[in-house]
Amino acid sequence: MFAELGHFALLLMVVTGIGQAVLFSPLWLRASLRMLSPQRASATPAGSPDFSDDDDNDGAFGQTTVKPSSLFLLPAVILLLGLLAEGALLNAFIVSDFTLPIVSNVSHSSTPLLYRIGAAFTPDGGAMLLWLLALSLVNLLIAIQLRSSVAICTDRFARNALSVLGALIAILGVVTLIDADPFLRVTVAPLDGRGMNPQSQDLLKVLREPFLYLGLAGLAGIFAMTLAGLLDRKIDRRFAETMRSWTIISWVCLGTAIAINAYRSYSEQAWGGWWYWDTAENSLLLPWLLATALLHCRAVLEKTETLRAWTAFLGITTLAVGWFGVYLTRSDLFAPLPETQLLPIDSTGLLVAFCLVFAVAYYLFWRSVDQMGDGRGFDVISRESAMFLNSVMLSLVAAVVLIGTIYPLVLQWITGDPITVGAPFYVKALIPIVLPLLFLMAFAPALRWRQDEVWMIGRRMKLAAILSLITVLFVSIRFIDLSPAPLIGIGLAGWVLTASLSDLWARLWRHPEYGESKYRNLQLLGPRYISMTLSHIGLAILIAGGSASSIWEEQVVVSARAGQSIQAGPYNLQYEGVSLLAGENYATRQATFILYRHSLPVTELFPEIRYYPIRGVETREADIWHGRDGDLHVSIGDRDDDGGRVVTVHYLPMMPWVWGGMLLMLIGGCFSILTRVILRFKKTGVPAS
Repeated sequence: MFAELGHFALLLMVVTGIGQAVLFSPLWLRASLRMLSPQRASATPAGSPDFSDDDDNDGAFGQTTVKPSSLFLLPAVILLLGLLAEGALLNAFIVSDFTLPIVSNVSHSSTPLLYRIGAAFTPDGGAMLLWLLALSLVNLLIAIQLRSSVAICTDRFARNALSVLGALIAILGVVTLIDADPFLRVTVAPLDGRGMNPQSQDLLKVLREPFLYLGLAGLAGIFAMTLAGLLDRKIDRRFAETMRSWTIISWVCLGTAIAINAYRSYSEQAWGGWWYWDTAENSLLLPWLLATALLHCRAVLEKTETLRAWTAFLGITTLAVGWFGVYLTRSDLFAPLPETQLLPIDSTGLLVAFCLVFAVAYYLFWRSVDQMGDGRGFDVISRESAMFLNSVMLSLVAAVVLIGTIYPLVLQWITGDPITVGAPFYVKALIPIVLPLLFLMAFAPALRWRQDEVWMIGRRMKLAAILSLITVLFVSIRFIDLSPAPLIGIGLAGWVLTASLSDLWARLWRHPEYGESKYRNLQLLGPRYISMTLSHIGLAILIAGGSASSIWEEQVVVSARAGQSIQAGPYNLQYEGVSLLAGENYATRQATFILYRHSLPVTELFPEIRYYPIRGVETREADIWHGRDGDLHVSIGDRDDDGGRVVTVHYLPMMPWVWGGMLLMLIGGCFSILTRVILRFKKTGVPAS
């Protein structure tokens, strides 16, 4: 009964989304105005829909201000329907309703409750429904934002944006029903399910999916605002201010999904890596890279009203690569060609919808780009120029990642021969782009808007240049045989870190206009500058930690017996043996290690080999000790020929810097969001930039 109710709610979401798209559509409203007022409609140029009254035409986009009551109802109804549909699907997993194939294919009565809930987000239908729910939430929040932002947006802009969002909800709802309807029943239910994929039975996997689809839903909101701005031919400062929060929210959500995925790979795999450049990981990275580029271009547009066309292009393309990434991870299109011809292809509707939506979006961009002149320009040596070049290089990085992701899949589809594009390709292809990107990233905050002088830039950056050069020389002398890639990484990390800190120092203590109170100086910097500085410092720490761990990593593989000691870095592991234990839905061989540092016991580690009888799959679960100077990554294998247990130990110095850098970047984004919310309500007068 609950499944049928959820199915009905999903159908109503599609209908209500179509209703929102039609009722707020500029074409529908223009036709209505023509019927009611032929004389006024005749004065409206073709292609420029008019929603304004003759005596009220002074909005930010040239039209009337928002009428609150007309924007709130339909988004609220869509969100309620989305909650009802998602609740019905979660209930089916919780009670193990195996009459639904989506439940019987990925769940089992013995699966723990938490993972049964997480399994609702794993299959195609569940993931699409979660995306729809996130998009419905964004739809309502944007309606509330546009309803309250009377001074920023207008009735035309608000209606256009909500019309696009309604169309997206309807399209994704139809795609869900066509490709993977989560509420279809079978007449004869199996006695039990096939069980959850053991690799997905992980708390981090459960947490990653909501952040991913919240980020994609935020990008859909930016996409809708971009199309609304293109329809009005008004990509300007107020447009940039309207989508500021959504750009940061999407960036933070996607960054959180990337961080969760990286740590999950690090903790699940036996060899201590944290990024493998596979399709699933790259589909997370691509929209985040373009969202980062959009974040910088949006700031330039808000400050100087330049880069209009480039900002609009990124506003469309960021969602496009995110959508395409979802398709890549959920489609069988790139299976070998003989298999593809024999098997039904999932996600065909998602691909068709992708082509239709973005064909219309890019056509609208092409029609409008000629009318988006930047007006007053800027010098080559200026902050705008540096941020524009950074956004271009971020886009090039995304293009390289996309090519590296698609090329082996296309080749396998054509020839049937699988190939692997791994880290060596990406390192060689990305270093020529990433080096100037990081070099310019340190310069940008120190540059002035519009124009700057070379000698003044050198004066501001000399301390950062000296300190980073000293760092490179010290590391290169200390490690003569060091390969150039890690050395360059450490040098650039030092460059970005020292440039950020020296610029912060100059603004706090040396700027003559900031007065004597350091606390007041910190307030005058504004949340945007503090957020940017935290994110840049976080990236520098991440690069330094990743480079250092690759330099000083130690790996020990031994055939250990009970009581044997294993030395790795400053730590000593004593192997105590293996115990056979029973989990909730698996059997495990759990090893026990006592960890010593300087002959003093620190903790115990328990790596495992788990066997899931439902799926007949065996997994290896590493255990990790996060020390102050590095991580100790321990995993076990099968018995060796000599009767010992194969033990693999990785000591990764400065690996906590990687996780700390990721966390600091996310804190920077959250700080910007929270301070904007607080200042919006308090209105203390502290500047926003």
